[in-house]
Amino acid sequence: MPIRELFHVMHIVDDFDRAQAFYDRLFDPEVFVPKHWSDFDKRWASIGVIGANFVLEIMEPSRAPEDQQAPLPKFRNRHGQHLHSMAWFVDVDDMMPLIERLRAYGVRVIIPYPMEEGAIPATIFTHPKDTFGQLEIQTRAEAAMHDPHLAADFSARRWLEGPLQLERCSHITTVVTDLDRAQDFYERCLGAKAFHARSTREVDSVFVLVGTETVVELARPNTEDSALARDLAQHGELPHSLTFKVRDLRAAARHCETLGVGTRRDGPATFTIEPADAFGAVISFTEEELPSDPRI
Repeated sequence: MPIRELFHVMHIVDDFDRAQAFYDRLFDPEVFVPKHWSDFDKRWASIGVIGANFVLEIMEPSRAPEDQQAPLPKFRNRHGQHLHSMAWFVDVDDMMPLIERLRAYGVRVIIPYPMEEGAIPATIFTHPKDTFGQLEIQTRAEAAMHDPHLAADFSARRWLEGPLQLERCSHITTVVTDLDRAQDFYERCLGAKAFHARSTREVDSVFVLVGTETVVELARPNTEDSALARDLAQHGELPHSLTFKVRDLRAAARHCETLGVGTRRDGPATFTIEPADAFGAVISFTEEELPSDPRI
């Protein structure tokens, strides 16, 4: 299994400071990379752990006119505030075999940062049109010294005992047009394991375990009038939503109410924060366990 833990999910926002304050109040993340500027990427960003198995990167692309042809400002200009991509760790020895497997599958692999000839890249990106949205892969060795959730003594108790009573990230939903091919890519290239499928009037989904801790829902809309279908029509294949498993849904709802954010019920065991109150992100909370979840 070359893919390991989640590196992060990236959320593109218009106002970093307001978004960080929102996430601080909602999740109390353990921010281990505080707000910083990258002149190479033309953006402000931070990275923080949320619960047992989720890492969030908040990112505000540059608004400077001279930076608008850089990839992140172009994304913001095209999509606005939206989840951008998913990223995972691999061991250094697994990076080149993974690159070879991706290329053999027809995936364009982007090595963004300068490196010495013959060196193993620390970071790669996939072309979003080849992998149902862009993916990032990062070698684990250096990051393990910084990311607290990779430490042997890491504890997620603070979130379980906090106002959300957060157990874990249940799953990340990414919208796809070809469910069979998306599943084939995730299984053959990323070594993911499909463990559950479900169909409703609105969506067909396959749930896959990616790496050691992350479940991705590959979701294909069946209608044109759902939020998932509208997201696909407007933005294409991108991460659509984040769903977190909580111990007590009423406690989580009370916490969101104290923050003044709007919510909607999605059934007896799930509710979602209004995206307009979450900087365009679709964030849900549920008491339901995924059937046959291999992490449990």
